[in-house]
Amino acid sequence: MKSTHKVERFDYSKIESKDDLKYWGIHPKNGRLHIDTKRYKLASEEVGITEYLPEGLFKNRSTPYFVPTHVKRHDYKVNIFKDLINGLKEDWFREYKEVFKLIKTPSQVQQDVRLNEIMFTSSADDLDSIDETAFFAMIRRSSKYSEIINSLYHQFLQKVCIEINRYMLIVVNELGYKSKDFDMASFYKFSDGLIKDKSQAKIETFPKYNAFKMLNMINNFLKHNSVEAYEKLKKSFPKNVRSIENGDADSDYVNGMYAGDWIVIKENYIDEIFDKLIIFFSEYCKRILKENIEESDWNYDDYFRKASVDLRHPEIYFGY
Repeated sequence: MKSTHKVERFDYSKIESKDDLKYWGIHPKNGRLHIDTKRYKLASEEVGITEYLPEGLFKNRSTPYFVPTHVKRHDYKVNIFKDLINGLKEDWFREYKEVFKLIKTPSQVQQDVRLNEIMFTSSADDLDSIDETAFFAMIRRSSKYSEIINSLYHQFLQKVCIEINRYMLIVVNELGYKSKDFDMASFYKFSDGLIKDKSQAKIETFPKYNAFKMLNMINNFLKHNSVEAYEKLKKSFPKNVRSIENGDADSDYVNGMYAGDWIVIKENYIDEIFDKLIIFFSEYCKRILKENIEESDWNYDDYFRKASVDLRHPEIYFGY
């Protein structure tokens, strides 16, 4: 039987101010936003801004008003992880890597010593001696330079892992986790308990799981400097530790040795870890939490509140 219910359309001719949410087809109702998608699209196109017209907003809809799935961006757990990781990524590239450039390299020390020595001589006969002095200054600097760079590198790596683990705990707490303690084993156990379909693949099969696992194992090794932590990392990722078997160690690792001296990772390891972690947590939220990853960037009330601000002030937000 065909419905005889007539949907009442809002009269937008009575709205003159763009500061009114309704001008954009956004109607607050009972604490939520109801979006008149036709008006929203028309008003957006009138100001020439289409950045806030996600394709999914107009798919498979039979009602004139669209009510977003969530209220806030972080109602999607995937956005909690994505925003954290992208923030760490920005810090790494804009702040921390810039600090590395301020640390004198061995070659810079060699050049500085050479120029300083030349300033105090007028004899060309001294050049060989000066070059030798500068060379040995470079050799002495090499060890300290490597120590400082590795220390800073591993400190940031631990920061990444600690922050991610902290947010993992925040997320599982919101999902009902009750224990006062938290570690990787409890994370896996709790996550497995959220799975309704027991035939579903476990976390260990998710894309980029190894990147997540290795990060935690490296952090564990750096934190404890123990033989057990070393052996666990070596067992899972043998190429990422120094060892007699790999030919880059003269002895076995013993308790108390600095873990950073025994970790082997690519120079661009941190550069690449962020995108891998986002892939892993996106898969986690999709499979375990059943979130719609494709819609998580826009399907919430606050997205449209922000859109209304940017749309009415394009000169500020878009430089128009």
